[in-house]
Amino acid sequence: MGAPRFPDYIRRVPQAADDWALYAEHRARFSAALLSCAKGRGGRLCILGAGKCNDVDLECLLDVFSEIHLVDIDPSALAAATARQTASVRTRLRPHAPVDLAGLSNKRLSKWRRKPPTRADLSAHEAATLAAITSRLPGPFDVVASACILTQMSFSLREALGERHAMLAPIRGSVMATHLNSLVALTAIGGSCLFCCDLVSSSAYPPLKDVTPDSDLSAAMRDIVDKGASYFAANPKLIQDILHHDPLLAEHAGEPEQLEPWLWTGPLERTYLVYALRFERL
Repeated sequence: MGAPRFPDYIRRVPQAADDWALYAEHRARFSAALLSCAKGRGGRLCILGAGKCNDVDLECLLDVFSEIHLVDIDPSALAAATARQTASVRTRLRPHAPVDLAGLSNKRLSKWRRKPPTRADLSAHEAATLAAITSRLPGPFDVVASACILTQMSFSLREALGERHAMLAPIRGSVMATHLNSLVALTAIGGSCLFCCDLVSSSAYPPLKDVTPDSDLSAAMRDIVDKGASYFAANPKLIQDILHHDPLLAEHAGEPEQLEPWLWTGPLERTYLVYALRFERL
């Protein structure tokens, strides 16, 4: 068999051999956020959009969690992530790939390019995608996290459908709702959800280059959002609006707590402002 054929909305981000070092600051902060979700030792952790796991310290996390489930659309990325771990760590990793967290096949995208979906079409697609994801993964888990994957899906969806597609914004909103519902549906009652997201990069918002780790990053984040400069799918106001008004999420997602945001410089020397929302599965 050849390499997997990814849906057109999936944009693969090339990673260099030294990305492990490049991700150090982000990895430390994201791993700490994951550990803050644990309510004791021995729980099961699930990471959505795990990729090559450059952004998580799996060995450190396994000091608290009994096993870690890694979910991604790219089997080769998860294979690379697990291959570089020690034998004792590998025995407690559970890779799941390919898993398409948006459920948008090339056939469906082609259909929607020709004829934009209705709101009813999107609702039906959300329900079907959520059912497919939850049936594929062995939940519920004690902690479920989104590893900065939502913005990647949103960017790639825009590229696949085109900036002027009549239903681009509703489709991206549907993908956002599906992803947040997946977080909650996969989490055990009383467990924790962690939504981690890159708000914007310095290439899209150049003033971010002047922000330092000693700055008031929460204030910088509010300023970026108020100016409409954040990535579409990363806008925390949209995320919280979905959490409060989506029928399933309003019933099953607790009030989100925003953790202290952080900066990191990633590929192509772009600086990212990253934030995380932590909330309980009711």
